[in-house]
Amino acid sequence: MKTMLYLRPRSFLGRFFLQALIWLPIAFFFWYQVAWLFTLPSAWLSELLLNLIHPGTVEQIVGLGHETVIVTGFETATQDAQGNKATGQIVLPINPLIYSWNLPVLLALLFAANERFFSIRKLILGYFLLVPAHAWGLTFDALRSLALRGGADIRNELGFTDWTLELIALGYQFGYLMLPFIAVVTIWIMLNLRLVESLLERDSITANRRR
Repeated sequence: MKTMLYLRPRSFLGRFFLQALIWLPIAFFFWYQVAWLFTLPSAWLSELLLNLIHPGTVEQIVGLGHETVIVTGFETATQDAQGNKATGQIVLPINPLIYSWNLPVLLALLFAANERFFSIRKLILGYFLLVPAHAWGLTFDALRSLALRGGADIRNELGFTDWTLELIALGYQFGYLMLPFIAVVTIWIMLNLRLVESLLERDSITANRRR
């Protein structure tokens, strides 16, 4: 049974958002501590997508959590400690948390709901509905890094043209700036249609009584 934190601002809608603000730091703390676990599904999906775009793009993903490194199948010229020419695999360090910050926001909004509208099923379903959005961010971040750091040879091997690079840039910006917010709002509304109706109805009744 979920413990609710009931406070009494002037409206039902006000109580809901106040409780969401209280749950938010708790959800962020929990999410940050177990980030590696929440990153697993989106990292696997991103690896699958990258290898579908070009087989062999990703060999492995290591360090899940705050510091995720994508080990690619591409090599590039480099220098060793003595300054001798050598070749090495391209690795892409990515911080997946910048794409999954919406998860604790969703958790806080779900926990702030009245007992009548809360369920563990919504928590689980909400998380898995967010995974594709997180994978979008990881995938376009990796493609952008390859395009910038891989050089002309790797861009040609991947088949990146000028318009492809523009699409990758747009996909990256969308996944970083807009998609996390759009995803969490859309999914929360989908999971809480009855609650949204209840919030609007109660505030409407309260406003009419004050007139």
